[in-house]
Amino acid sequence: MTDGVIGLRELTFAEPLAPGEYTLEIAFTNDFDTTAHGLYRLDWKDEGYAFTQFESDDAREAFPCFDEPAFKQPWRMILTTPVEHLAVANTLPETEVEEDGWRTTTFAVTRPLPSYLLAIATGPLETVEIPDMPVPSRVVTVKGSSGLTGEAVKSTPPILRALEAYFDSGYPYDKLDLIGVPEYWPGAMENPGAITYAEGILLIDPASPNPNQVRRLAEVTAHEIAHMWYGDVVTMEWWDDLWLNESFASWMGNKITDQVYPAYEMGVRELRGRETALGTDAQVVARAIRQPVLATDNLIQAADALAYEKGQAVLGMIELWLGEDAFRRGVLAYIDEHRWGNARGEDLWNALAGASDKPVTECMASFLDQPGFPLVSVEPLDGGRVKISQTRFLNEGATVEGNPLWLVPVGLRWADEAGEHTRSVLLQEPEMIVDLGVQGDLAWLHPNVDERGYYRWWVPSEDMAVLAATETEMTVRERVGFLQNLGGLLGAGRIAGDDYLRFLGQFAEDPHPEVVNAMLGGLGLVEAAFVTPELRDAFAVYVRRTLAPAAERFGLEAREGEPETVTMFRPTLLTWLGTHGQDESVLAYAEEELPRYLADPSSVDPAIASTVVNLAARRGDHDLWTTYRERFESTDVPAERGRFLGALGRFLDPALQDSALAYIMTGPLRPQEVFSIPFGMATTTNDPDKIWNWTKANYDALTSRMPPLFKVYIPYFGGGCREGRTEDLRAFFSEDDHRVTGVDKELGKVTEGIDDCVALRRREGPA
Repeated sequence: MTDGVIGLRELTFAEPLAPGEYTLEIAFTNDFDTTAHGLYRLDWKDEGYAFTQFESDDAREAFPCFDEPAFKQPWRMILTTPVEHLAVANTLPETEVEEDGWRTTTFAVTRPLPSYLLAIATGPLETVEIPDMPVPSRVVTVKGSSGLTGEAVKSTPPILRALEAYFDSGYPYDKLDLIGVPEYWPGAMENPGAITYAEGILLIDPASPNPNQVRRLAEVTAHEIAHMWYGDVVTMEWWDDLWLNESFASWMGNKITDQVYPAYEMGVRELRGRETALGTDAQVVARAIRQPVLATDNLIQAADALAYEKGQAVLGMIELWLGEDAFRRGVLAYIDEHRWGNARGEDLWNALAGASDKPVTECMASFLDQPGFPLVSVEPLDGGRVKISQTRFLNEGATVEGNPLWLVPVGLRWADEAGEHTRSVLLQEPEMIVDLGVQGDLAWLHPNVDERGYYRWWVPSEDMAVLAATETEMTVRERVGFLQNLGGLLGAGRIAGDDYLRFLGQFAEDPHPEVVNAMLGGLGLVEAAFVTPELRDAFAVYVRRTLAPAAERFGLEAREGEPETVTMFRPTLLTWLGTHGQDESVLAYAEEELPRYLADPSSVDPAIASTVVNLAARRGDHDLWTTYRERFESTDVPAERGRFLGALGRFLDPALQDSALAYIMTGPLRPQEVFSIPFGMATTTNDPDKIWNWTKANYDALTSRMPPLFKVYIPYFGGGCREGRTEDLRAFFSEDDHRVTGVDKELGKVTEGIDDCVALRRREGPA
């Protein structure tokens, strides 16, 4: 096969082959890709590199293979590169031979792997050893970036040790490289022995380490190394179980990050992801996590919030129901049974059921094989009883056929005259009556213990008010979940708009930053649905008044000894005060800090550096815009590059917004960076049609600059809360030139979101 013709080839022989072993040699050539998928070339700082991203089926563009996950086999990689280049693959090199300025490196045979987990990195790469590891380990960077590896070197060993302890086995491969790639859209990829990262995640400037970036690095590293066991040692049989790989790695990654770095409070923070999944899953167009995959044209769409966040939340719910010990026994039994092979979702359910003697298979199937999730309603009855019922949760006005049921582990926590109590019940029918044995009066009732269940919940308005008034009785997770649940109930028409705002305001003085952050999420819902350009000044007054206690309590600047959660939350607080609150003191503070930052980035608290750059842009002029552009183009620090690129879209001046949009077509943006400016501009422009009109006018040029898989996400450039926008979107993507495989799915999510927002504005705007 030659000239890069990719597809299925049938081989026939002139005569039948006698039994025995044969070697098939195939001559194959293809050009390097240049949009960051398959085997692709990258020219960076006048040097040439090659990297790979093979998931799901792009390995076939590099070499002939059976490019499906069920074909797990050993591989031997042999790479020929210029002698001054380093070659990296999944295993350690066995031999190197140099001749005529070229080096041929033969790598050790791999463990059985599917083709999508193979990795190649070549070029004038630099390496930094990671000590205190059970196998040879390095951080690998492009030339000139090895000075940014310190945080990765420090954080990887304790994460690996914690994972080895959980899985009760040593790291299963012969080496571990963490590879930072300048052009890399997936974020990170769990290639055994050669994990690839977007360099903005892996590489951190030691002079100004942003704590949110440090936390993100730990979280991603834990996720990817967890895959070494779950996804690599045991691999899904087919792509319909992709969610299983990602859900488990996300759940495990957060669990390990919380264990190794408890100051990050990942156990609370992960509720943000669950909320994203619940929002997606509440739509009529929501898909079942596990469903037949008949083509891999845009498998990236299966790696969405449902695959990661819903699956993770369901696993957490099951762990609480079974107990940590039983859950872990089931996981270890599953890995032992399928080691170096393939498995399906039901194999894990059976292992968990065997370790717990509970109907895990039926419960998991109800959450994974049908779309959506339940609304669990709990109504107190006389005699110390409660009625618990379920129905599919949908936004108001939405309807679906049928009456789906879930097997829901419902966690109840309540207080009465005898004290506080908890109980778990399995809701299998549309409704059930449970005798709680309440003694005396029921003081309060919370129907989702520690917010571990993957469901919305409702109690009568008087009971909801009691919970809100006694918020200190709830855990931090429960307070965060309470506020997130309120937003869902508002969209479903289960709570009125004025009650919603009243409840939100009660949590503004909460001492925990994650609770205030959840309150801001609720305000974001209000802003998106109800705050049109003419109402922004009035809304700003409300924001400043509501956030004044938090600003006073947490401060504009870091304080000695403050919790990590406060440091990581401050950028969000300042952004809200400066952007939506138009707070003069905050904007002035950012404008005063900016010259210091431009002169010496390490002189400004790294936690708020991006916030300073973004807020100072709002009232900035053309000279400042040019400064940002020049800093973006000249910096070698990944975080700084992303910081200045995103800020180019944060200027309020319409002319500078036009310049920023034009720069997407003319500037040296990498394929994965084309979304940065439009998404940043969404919070600054007063013209709700600007970004969408620009997208329509520049569709061909825009899509030519991004990885082909990204085309399905273009409908999000037209999102918002705009009357008539859904018709415009549907018309645009009905044209043949704009109909790419999979775009209809994303279009359905965007248009349903717009329609829900418009309906909410009509219904609750006056309140």
